[in-house]
Amino acid sequence: MIRCDYHIHTQLSGCANNDLSIEKIIQIQQQNDMKVIGITDHDYSYQSKVEKIQAAQQTLKEVDPSIEVHFGVESQMLEYQVTSISIRLASYFDYVLMAPNHYHLRGVAQPRSFRDPRRVALHEIYMFEAAIACPITDAVVHPFLLSPDVFQFSPEELAAFGQEMMHNIEQKRLIYQLDLASQRGIGIEISPKMVRYNQRHLVAFYQLCLERDVKLLIGSDAHNLKQLDEISLLIPILEELGVVDGQLWHPKDRML
Repeated sequence: MIRCDYHIHTQLSGCANNDLSIEKIIQIQQQNDMKVIGITDHDYSYQSKVEKIQAAQQTLKEVDPSIEVHFGVESQMLEYQVTSISIRLASYFDYVLMAPNHYHLRGVAQPRSFRDPRRVALHEIYMFEAAIACPITDAVVHPFLLSPDVFQFSPEELAAFGQEMMHNIEQKRLIYQLDLASQRGIGIEISPKMVRYNQRHLVAFYQLCLERDVKLLIGSDAHNLKQLDEISLLIPILEELGVVDGQLWHPKDRML
């Protein structure tokens, strides 16, 4: 059974449901027998308002949960060497999740075509490299995961497109980046979205991560209460990959 979830949004993220309070999340995750979780709202929801960050941290202290709770943040690469979060703001959090492909957001670099798997592959690896190179990145979230909302394909079409995209990513280039991630202790997220979106092309990618000693971060990327339970969708994938506890990323790995 999965005992951790390091990518959960609260109502402070404008794209999350209003009932996703920290208190409610902790209550549900305690019922799910979680041992440790991470609250990771989007940095754009804060707009550098430090008082909101401090208020949320104070709430965690007042709740005093029986499970371990970390306070992270989800940021994104806007383009190479340009992130949506400042080093100062990042310093308020236990860890920084970096998204290389938040294409639905204004200001994020886009592939030249969302219909050409080769162009998407070139852009995806480029932004993945940018996320790995970023000095404040602790983990890269949903790399090479294609959103149906962005690509506007049917599930079958998106699955086929994802496979073709991965075939167009240079293996040596990818391995080099994974070796850098391993050296820096950067985690790579494995999300139930890959199951929900039928993105089997990611299985081989995660296998390569494990082969290069890159730890996997378990993250639901929950934006509503139902998605908190979807973390269980990963169990067959983790079993297929043969993942053991020592191959999972934890915030404490970055605090040592």
